[in-house]
Order: sequence, then C-alpha cells, then structure tokens
Amino acid sequence: MGKRWGISFPAIIEGLGAERVMAEAADMGQSEFIVCSIIYANYRLIMPRHPRQIYQLEAGLTFYPANESFYQGCSIRPASTRDWAGRDLFAEAAEAASKRGIGLGAWISCFANSRVAAVYPEAAVQNLYGSRDRLFLCFNNPDVRLYCLAMMRDMASRYGLASVMLDKIPQAMLESRSFGGRIDPLLRLVGSLCFCEHCMAQAEHDGIDLEGARILALQVAEASRKVPQYVREALADELRGDMEAPLFLLEEPAIARVLQWRIECVVRFLREARQVLAQVRPGCKLAAALVPPVMVGHDLTAPRAWLGAQSYRAFAPVLDTLHAVIHWGKEAVAYDTRRARDAVTAAGAACELCVHLAAYGARRPDELAGLAAAALEQGADSLCFFCHDLLDEPMMAAIRSLP
Repeated sequence: MGKRWGISFPAIIEGLGAERVMAEAADMGQSEFIVCSIIYANYRLIMPRHPRQIYQLEAGLTFYPANESFYQGCSIRPASTRDWAGRDLFAEAAEAASKRGIGLGAWISCFANSRVAAVYPEAAVQNLYGSRDRLFLCFNNPDVRLYCLAMMRDMASRYGLASVMLDKIPQAMLESRSFGGRIDPLLRLVGSLCFCEHCMAQAEHDGIDLEGARILALQVAEASRKVPQYVREALADELRGDMEAPLFLLEEPAIARVLQWRIECVVRFLREARQVLAQVRPGCKLAAALVPPVMVGHDLTAPRAWLGAQSYRAFAPVLDTLHAVIHWGKEAVAYDTRRARDAVTAAGAACELCVHLAAYGARRPDELAGLAAAALEQGADSLCFFCHDLLDEPMMAAIRSLP
C-alpha cells in the first residue's frame, strides 16, 4: 500500500492524549503525522471518540504557545489558543511521535486567517471595488509574508519537525454562492483578484498591467448586473463549473496573464519558505496542501485550483511534497490523482505526491480500500487519511486492514 500519513487537529490530542493518538497512528501504519497549528475558520467538529465530542476550533489562533521573538519586525502579531492555554500540545505530540518513530509535521494556514483579516484589515485582499476581504490575506503584502515565515521559524526551530505543510497558498477567491445566491463564473473570476497597493507595486515591478486588468474587471462586473439573479438560480447547476472562463481568458489574455502572474508570486514565496526551513531546520521537508486539480475543493469557498493561484506543475519544483486533498469518491480520486501525477511528472520534479482521502462524512469504511487503490493506481506516492479527530473504530479498523 505504500507510505501512509496521519493528520489531525489538536483537539483529539487534547482529548485522548498524545501517547494514545500516536500509538493509534503507528497501528494504522502511519510513518508521518501532521498536526494543525493554526486554522483560518471556526470549524465545528463532532468527534466520535473524544470524551467531549462537540468542539468548535478557534480561528486564527496558534494551537501552540507562540514565541513573540520570532515575529520581530512584523506588524502582525500572533495570538495563541485560549482553550489550551498552559499546555503545549505540539510538544506533547512531538515527544509521543518520537517514541513511535513517527515524523511530526506542522500544518500551517498561511494566506487565510479571519482573525488577522479583522484585526489587520490592511493585510487582507482588496477587491476591484476597494473592499477588503474578511478571510483571505494578500500574498504580496510584505507583512503577511513575514508573518507566515515567522510561524514557520517558530515551529520548525522548536518541535523537531519532519515537515511543514502550508495550507491556503493562497486559494483566495469568492465563494460560488453569496447570501443572495449563485455568483456567475465571470463575476467570481474578476471578483477574486486582489488589487491592493502591494499587488499593484509588485505587478508594476514584474511588468504586469494590473490597473488595466482592474478596469477590465470592473467592466465585466458591471455587465454581470444585467443578468437577474433568478436567471442565475435557474442555471445554478450549469454555472457551478467554469464553463465561461476558458473562452473569456482566450479573448482577454491580459486577465489570463494576471492569473499566471499570481502563481509566479506564490512560487516566489515558496522559495523564501524553503530558504527559511533550510536555515532553521535543515532536512525539514517543505510541503503544500492543494485543492484537486479538477474537482472543487471541499472547504467553505468551493475553491478551484486555477482561480486560487495553485499549480501542481509550477509548485512541484520548489516543494518536497504536494498534498492533493481529494475528498471525493473513487472515480474523482482516480481522475484527479492522474491529473496531479501528470503535472508533477511534466515539471520534472522529484516531489512526493500524497493524496488525502476522506475518512469521514458520507464515506463508509468499506469504501476506503477502493479509494486507496484508485489513488495508488493513478500515481500517488503516498496516502493520508483525513482526519484522526473524526475517525470512529470501524474506520480505523478499515485503515488498519489495508494491504
């Protein structure tokens, strides 16, 4: 079956204890285990094996005691967990993982943080109308980049990490639906771009006419007003995908160039991140979690890789591991794994492709073997089962029984 990863939020470590969690991980054949260090939104967890099964995650707070000294020179200051104040769950996890020979990874949400966007609105994405986002942070903002790199230094220098998995890099985009209903694909496209002063300055430096793109984006957005909302709702199923985007990008190559430039900006950040890890913890692997190449991602915004400035081909040369988060059925797992595998191969990169499989929700224990086989047959190097907090005993037994 190949290499297996485990992954969790710290809630299950607090509830069951790090020793038990890592013993269970080892029993399921997991040689590396990723623990979330900060999350962007208040996800509510229903944990079948936790003594207190209902828990809502703290958004934008580090789940470890942040060391302020790593954030010198950065205007964005960290804030640490209140629920687990006085405990260092990461230190407990690191000690327990080491005893079992399991490599510990840190999952860091980078360019999405509702707390930071609220406290430091100047750090957030600014749309074509000048409005600030309430979740996504600008990846060209120097303070945002410093803040993300500081979190990496903070964690990698203290916990003996085997890897750092960056999440939300950047995945900044409008949702597919607003409070009033479906957002049409072209409005979603132009409404997802950032036009803040830092993007404008970086674009000018890189020879990108971002102001011209903003003017065009405004024209597209204004044209969208002419379509009544009830028409969008009637076509909701058809408008769920990206059906209008390809022709629009062929006809408006300036917008296509902006999308490509956004990916280039993220690649620059990843190179910086790689240098940071090399300095503070040589040998620590740099990884990133990406939405599927084809299907939508599973989280709040129903993200698309191309609109979220995520590229398997562009990112593979600067990463040690790509985590493809494909929380769908086996056919989608097979299709997206193949597309991800082909992109990594086309990049000529020695980058591990780890496919994340859903072991929660509608997935049944008897489906896991088919999901795993679909990913491996289409080129996955390793598998990760999401997530330990949500596993019940039958699901754990299904993972243990995989060949």
